[in-house]
Amino acid sequence: MMKKALPLLLISLFLLPFYGAADSDPKVELTYLTEVTPGRLITIDVKLTNTTTEMLWDLKGVIDSNDIPVEIKNYVVIVEGEKDFPTTDLDHSINIQDQSSIRLSIQITENATAGTYKIPLKMKGEIGNCREGCIPYLLVKEIEFKVVKEYPSIKIEMSSYPNEVLQGQNIDIPFKISNYGNNYGNNIKISAPTNNNNFTTFLDVDTIGLLKSNESRNITLNIAAKGDAASGSYKTDILVEYFDPFGTKKATTQSISFTIKDSAIVKEAEGYYAKGNEYFTNKKYSNALEEYEKAKEAYQELGLTAKVSEVDARIDLVTTLIESTKANISPIIYILFAVLLSAVAMELGVLVGTLFRKPKSQRSSNIPKNED
Repeated sequence: MMKKALPLLLISLFLLPFYGAADSDPKVELTYLTEVTPGRLITIDVKLTNTTTEMLWDLKGVIDSNDIPVEIKNYVVIVEGEKDFPTTDLDHSINIQDQSSIRLSIQITENATAGTYKIPLKMKGEIGNCREGCIPYLLVKEIEFKVVKEYPSIKIEMSSYPNEVLQGQNIDIPFKISNYGNNYGNNIKISAPTNNNNFTTFLDVDTIGLLKSNESRNITLNIAAKGDAASGSYKTDILVEYFDPFGTKKATTQSISFTIKDSAIVKEAEGYYAKGNEYFTNKKYSNALEEYEKAKEAYQELGLTAKVSEVDARIDLVTTLIESTKANISPIIYILFAVLLSAVAMELGVLVGTLFRKPKSQRSSNIPKNED
């Protein structure tokens, strides 16, 4: 019995590669991206070759949301999850050794976490060499890919800059922001916030829409010391805020140190103002006006609008007092001048009258003298 069975077994093993096993599966080739970032659409090309010994009927490819693992389910959106494999025959069969292809697609959400994702892909239909004798058929393959999160890395890079500024003057501080990450940063805001009353800050660029990987942008920070700023050491910060592609807000800062020094112009302005006040106290209004005008010009150069307004008020007051003084003394001068002119006229009249008056002549007597 054993001797008869052995030749039959050897014949079967010899013929099996040529006919294939009845319960073998078709060859399925999947083509898709195996590494993606959040927000990416993944297309899955499915190529099926019927390598079985039977015909495949009404075969379709299906990605079922119920089959997606719960830990990644919220990060995967099925775009095209079910398609029939096209056939050349009207009976919807895929013959032995025939090929058929479909394309399915899924979307990875923007907030997807990094990691390895595995999603079942079902090929289901019927198998058999005749429609009446077909049995249900199911083949499951696995779509496996990695979600990789690549982040921007924005840095503030400083160049050499002047670290001293005089009162009423300003300095420019150049710097560069660069993205050394593998993804873009967007909605970028640059600021140099300060609540210090001794200086102000200004940026020539304060917003950038998008900064791609390995891109840079040159920016200048202007620091202006106020004319009446107290001398000393100061500090401010450059703040860069941005969002990564996944909606996470990030920030980076860079500290800036500088010194405000006394300015000769400030001292001159204060000297003019003090001298003007001294003349004003002594009621030397014309001299006071001259000093106030000098002080105003110096304060204007320093950009001290409040001091300019203060000096302007003093100039208006002094001008009014000068005009008032002129108005009060003018009638007296006229009266004195008139009196003086009148006195001079009288004196001149007397003098002229004296010069032109004729001397009195002696009269000769016609009365005969008595010659007794």
